[in-house]
Amino acid sequence: MIRIKKYIKRTIVILLIIVALAAIAFKLYTMNYYRADTKTIKEIERAGDVVVKKYDKNTLAFFPKDVTPKAGIVFYPGGKVEYKAYSGFMYKLAERGYLCLLPRMPENLAFLRLDAASNLDLDETKVEKWYIGGHSLGGVAAGQYLSDEYSDGETKFSGLILCASYVTSDLTDSELSTLSIYGSNDGVLNMEKYRENKKNLPDLIEKVIKGGIHSYFGCYGKQSGDGKSKISNEEQLNEAADIVPEWIEKNRK
Repeated sequence: MIRIKKYIKRTIVILLIIVALAAIAFKLYTMNYYRADTKTIKEIERAGDVVVKKYDKNTLAFFPKDVTPKAGIVFYPGGKVEYKAYSGFMYKLAERGYLCLLPRMPENLAFLRLDAASNLDLDETKVEKWYIGGHSLGGVAAGQYLSDEYSDGETKFSGLILCASYVTSDLTDSELSTLSIYGSNDGVLNMEKYRENKKNLPDLIEKVIKGGIHSYFGCYGKQSGDGKSKISNEEQLNEAADIVPEWIEKNRK
């Protein structure tokens, strides 16, 4: 009996050590993330006219100034990228008349807060039509969120916007429209998985930004392993920000 108790105690101690080491390894992994390029973002903000403010303690809101928003967009940031790095893209979309909400994710990983969109009070905005999107792993997370929503019966979102991303969850029964944008010189997006998972999307429109790369949907420099850009960061953001409204307007009809 004494031996059994010693064995159980030793096993518990070993398990606790393993859990502690895993937690430390995870923390070290998430500490190495891409920071927002504040210089580029400030240059974009100086050139435009958008109201930026806190929507709640974990979310930035980008309002088009002096006009009623045409629609709303909730955008999930990419994995291990500071959420503020997408302020430039949100700013560009707000300039074009869209209310954009950018939630901060725990440890900069959207999969740790899949339901971020559910925690936003969208009704108070008075915006009737909403879209959800994301960059890279943020897009995968947004797709998973929509899949979970549909398993419960319905969703408040009219479509999905993927930036250098794909959806691993089956949305074929949702009748949702999806816009997929990626750069022709993307060195990070796994194109084999991208093509394989296209079957999960019932109504897919694809747009390729010539000379664009994976990293330039945000403002955080160049991601490790990415391709060589043929256009500037702001040029890619401008092109992406033109594609989204065009698709939304067609999706409305």
